[in-house]
Amino acid sequence: MPHQLFLPATLTRIHTYEPGEVRKVELTLPERFEVDGKVLPVRDRMPPGSAFLARPFGQRTGKYRRRMYTRSNCVKQAPRVLETIINDTHRDKADTSPWWQSEAIEQAVASGGTIDVLAHVDAEGTEIQVYANSYKVAHNNLILEPDEEWPSMRILALAFSTGITPFLAHLRYMREQGFGKTGRCHGVEYILIASARNPRQLIQHDELLELTNAFPEHVQYHPVLTREWRDDWRYTKGRIIKAEGREGKEPAIDLSGLLALNPHISDFHVRLCGNASARDQLTQGLNQLGLVPLSFRAETW
Repeated sequence: MPHQLFLPATLTRIHTYEPGEVRKVELTLPERFEVDGKVLPVRDRMPPGSAFLARPFGQRTGKYRRRMYTRSNCVKQAPRVLETIINDTHRDKADTSPWWQSEAIEQAVASGGTIDVLAHVDAEGTEIQVYANSYKVAHNNLILEPDEEWPSMRILALAFSTGITPFLAHLRYMREQGFGKTGRCHGVEYILIASARNPRQLIQHDELLELTNAFPEHVQYHPVLTREWRDDWRYTKGRIIKAEGREGKEPAIDLSGLLALNPHISDFHVRLCGNASARDQLTQGLNQLGLVPLSFRAETW
């Protein structure tokens, strides 16, 4: 990477979905920045579904740490404004994740505090470019396909908890692009199934409902609650992928919940963001049923 550097990104906004658990964070990069005595413009070219690298504080170690964060908005929507959604992992060795949920973040927003974000000077030395973890589509990332491809695709996106983050970037970019609809192309068909433990952890729920109502020919949104719901909850309840143990054999995977929401999975390009167990169980379940999607890509933690 040519001339690597870190830019001070101002903490401009936060939104807490569930206190101490899930929070949306907005970082704004400067328009220009001085490098070696030369002031250069900061350019944002991150593709939808990619991630940036920042240096948050480690609450356990007392050090600043390098961490990747998937972006939930897009360049077309807000250049140089990096939005991401972060949860507390509650792991014994968790370091930065609880810090993002702390009052320190609220104080930083109020005082105009900054967090370092990785960037680099381009090879010509004419601009600073925000770092993105990838610009190419691969089996283990969720970079959106090129503009000449996605408008003709049928995509089934499976999001578990904060795994909705790259799919929000997809949908926001697609909306800015008119969902790829032209006189010769119907435009994308995008089905998002978002699973969360409780209603408080449904991320951008109202925005997604509004998007579905406004563009039903392009977007379908299916929220799923797995542990807690109101009596009047009218959407899916319980897990959509279940592993059932069989002594001495590979677990049987129950995909009935998923297939109730989309019985034509073989006609879709499937994208998944969540933990590795969800990915493995889905692929096992599809194999057991003899179902083969048009393509499959997953990003896991």
